[in-house]
Amino acid sequence: MFLCYNHSMEKISDIELNKLSKAAVIALYTQMSESLETLSEQYKYIQKQNEKLSKQIDDLTEKLAILTMQRFGKKTETAGQLSFDLENQCILNEAEKLTEKSIPNEPEFEEVIVKRKKRKGKWDIDLEGLDVEVVNHECIEDELKKEFPKGWHTLDDEIYRELQYIPAKFKVLEHHVKVYAENQGSEIILRAPKPNRLLDHSLLTPELASAVFNAKYVNAVPLNRLSEEFLRNDVNISRQNMAGWMIRLAEYYLEPIHVAMRDYILSTGYIHCDETPFTMPEHSKEYMWVFHSPGGAKSYPVYLYEYLGSRNGNVIAEYLKGYKGVLITDGYQPYHTLSEKEEDIRVAGCWAHARRRFAEIVKTVKKGAHLSPVQKVAVEAVQRIDTMYHIVNRFKETSAKERLENRKQSVSPLVDAYFEWVKEQGHKVSGSTKLTNALTYSVNQEKYLREFLTDAEIPLDNNDAERSIKAFCAGKHSWHIIDSEKGAKSSALLYSIAETAKANNLKPYEYFVHLLTELQRHPRDRVPKEVLQKVMPWSEDIPKECRKTKTR
Repeated sequence: MFLCYNHSMEKISDIELNKLSKAAVIALYTQMSESLETLSEQYKYIQKQNEKLSKQIDDLTEKLAILTMQRFGKKTETAGQLSFDLENQCILNEAEKLTEKSIPNEPEFEEVIVKRKKRKGKWDIDLEGLDVEVVNHECIEDELKKEFPKGWHTLDDEIYRELQYIPAKFKVLEHHVKVYAENQGSEIILRAPKPNRLLDHSLLTPELASAVFNAKYVNAVPLNRLSEEFLRNDVNISRQNMAGWMIRLAEYYLEPIHVAMRDYILSTGYIHCDETPFTMPEHSKEYMWVFHSPGGAKSYPVYLYEYLGSRNGNVIAEYLKGYKGVLITDGYQPYHTLSEKEEDIRVAGCWAHARRRFAEIVKTVKKGAHLSPVQKVAVEAVQRIDTMYHIVNRFKETSAKERLENRKQSVSPLVDAYFEWVKEQGHKVSGSTKLTNALTYSVNQEKYLREFLTDAEIPLDNNDAERSIKAFCAGKHSWHIIDSEKGAKSSALLYSIAETAKANNLKPYEYFVHLLTELQRHPRDRVPKEVLQKVMPWSEDIPKECRKTKTR
């Protein structure tokens, strides 16, 4: 006998159940047991699906929060900037906390009677070195006689200062070259000496060239906007003319500067590397590279931009052929492949890249909210890395021997503990793609992240090169594309000069005027080596007026 039982059946009463045969009761029980087992399996499946979907929702929420933070949040990621209040489970940005109640007021000048030597205030220090024009304010004699019928004498002047800005002014230099001929009808003609022109048949001067250079390669102003600004001052110079000037200057004069920078940076033994894509018409994605010597006691700071085309590993291998030293880089694999092939090249990893992956998760925490398990791991990772930075930076101004000893004695145990902790977290935490990627990155980069422990001159990160490449990135967001390979090569050269000048505490405009003025005195591409060395951005022979005297 087979008895079908389902939810649509009416409830069986006790009397009816007692009337059933033993076989029917067994069949009914067996059917109900199978149904319950099926329902139990379905429930477990649904529960697993719910857990999976819940993790996906959490992961997507985390990604959305990170993308929102990247798009609208603060971009700075200085080590140690974030402070964690784990007791209250909130995250504070110290800079915001200091200014959240008020906006700092501009310091004011006080009108004072000069009777004694007064300690210099902020504005007095800021205005040092600028030209001063004294403007006298006096009372007319009739007014004085009326006020002082018994006579008068002067006291010390009351003095206050204002800062006047004089916009760019154009002036035409019209050269009149005297031409002489003999009176007796001779065909001999003599012309008076004249300086070399910067470019043949061009109105370009070092000052005008430097204005274009400073606008585009220092301040990221597109040439079409600069052209419009010139036109507002009644000077009509097209964007095409300006671009052509920069390319021709690079080809005629500046290539030896670029070559000298490359020779120097390859001799330092420590190079930061980074790269960024840009668009060129009728090409696939192109890349601009930057190579940076960190400077310090053993070298001058140099930023060398290079247009090498692609991001292919063979490109970087060819460019660095023969180099012996350390490359400080991100986790880009071709650098690691290069170090494996070349025994004279070591690669040091970037702790800022490792930290950034955790910091992105930390920055999504809302003030006052409790930290999730994922966020707690990210917070601890950032704190561990910040502690390493703190201990390393405490010995920043000491000798190389002391810095290395500090790294071996105090920092190395922290690094060991960090990697042991990271590997443990990989087995404990799941469900967060971002956290998994952050942990995996540290594990995979361990060999390179440990390299700074072997050499006091190796920094913990590649931030210097990244900051420099941002100058190019700021520019490309303004002008969007580079029109040609010539334009890309000249841009690399001019960005190299601009960034290296800034790194050596020079005023880019004044330095570029000085550079072109000196180079135009010599045949193109045949500048004597001794002259070339004197005009390099780090040269002690650079004039005083090219040097900055103030910093923020």
